Amino acid sequence: MSARASSAIVRIATAAGVSCAALALSGCNSAAPSAPTAAVVAAPEPPAPGVVGAAIGRELDAADRVTAVAAQQEAVASGQRKSWRGAHGAYGFIEPGPEAGLGGCRDYTHKIFIDGRPQQAKGQGCKKPDGGWRVTS
Repeated sequence: MSARASSAIVRIATAAGVSCAALALSGCNSAAPSAPTAAVVAAPEPPAPGVVGAAIGRELDAADRVTAVAAQQEAVASGQRKSWRGAHGAYGFIEPGPEAGLGGCRDYTHKIFIDGRPQQAKGQGCKKPDGGWRVTS
């Protein structure tokens, strides 16, 4: 074999070796692989129990309490009187007052009738930064 042919073979072998090494290393990365990221979606904030979570709501069963809390939240948010009737005979209404002051809060009165006996309590709801309302007491 001539020196010229031998030199060509060495060049081909070197090129093939470099190509194989590059191919083998192409999947390598010095940075740690990144884990796939999932979008985080926040669940809506449940309504606060307000006065229903206090003494006047103690005698309500769970389903009626949910109904009363939802009506309370709706009344505070809308500024309109809201009535509700539970599945087990309890009923009531919420009378919200006007929005007051720079804090964007309003007082409300919640009257509940359990077995025909009225119970009443006062609470407050305030505007959240996003414009929604949250019962605070």
